[in-house]
Amino acid sequence: MKSTVLFAFLFLFAGASAPAAASSKVMPCGLDAACSVGERVYRAKPPEGWDGKEPLPVLIHFHGWKRDSKHPLKNHKVLNAINGNGALLVAPEGLHRTWDFWERDNRDVPFVRAVLEDVAKRYPIDGNRIYATGFSYGSAMAWRVACDAGDLIAGILPAAGTLYRQDAITCPTGPVNVMHVHGFKDNVMKMPRGQDGDPNVAVDLWRRTNLCAAGPDTSETVNGHDCRTWSSCQSGKEVMLCVHDRGHIVPKGWIENALAIALQRYRQNSGIHGSKSPEAASSTALAN
Repeated sequence: MKSTVLFAFLFLFAGASAPAAASSKVMPCGLDAACSVGERVYRAKPPEGWDGKEPLPVLIHFHGWKRDSKHPLKNHKVLNAINGNGALLVAPEGLHRTWDFWERDNRDVPFVRAVLEDVAKRYPIDGNRIYATGFSYGSAMAWRVACDAGDLIAGILPAAGTLYRQDAITCPTGPVNVMHVHGFKDNVMKMPRGQDGDPNVAVDLWRRTNLCAAGPDTSETVNGHDCRTWSSCQSGKEVMLCVHDRGHIVPKGWIENALAIALQRYRQNSGIHGSKSPEAASSTALAN
């Protein structure tokens, strides 16, 4: 009798646990498991406190060289950005832990398209508020996506990495909002500069693509960083370049506050009232 009761208990316990195991595969995109797109993977993480229904803005984070898709999900700078702005983190993983961004015909831009298609099936996302960021090689990958798949994203917020030979590059998908940060002492992926040391050359591709004037509309020092913005570009898109005197880093607060500014500008342009003005948002950008 005892053995019969024990068997029945074990059977019921196994039956009760089976649905939980199955439901854990609905969105297996976190640290413990990745989502597959063909033979490749990505990971995702919604912000803390999300109700599971509200459409989310998206922050795509391209990891640096020899990192993987787990790294952004453990990086406090990235987590602060999604939690502080209520955004879904999407972290694609590069083959061999790197990115193919040097040429237009590459394997990774189609992969990013496939990732976003898959993400949209798993999460309620706001397709008008998709932003890409990344560090180092990941920064250059964000540039490549913006250049060749600008229809996918609202803007990029990269740090410490650009596409080289910008004068020979054209972006077929048109203008895109850009907020880029780079260090003068970066010896890993050096910031492009003019013959006279002009740092504006670092975003020449975007000034040209967005039909901006040669000089910025505004320049300001924010927490020791020199930030200049081209805001009256004929395309209606903006370009911001912030520079600092350090090396190959993502400045503290850059991702969180750059995303806050981007989202606030979207609300402003859409006539949506936000809790923070663009001026208030920009005053905290690049906090040290």
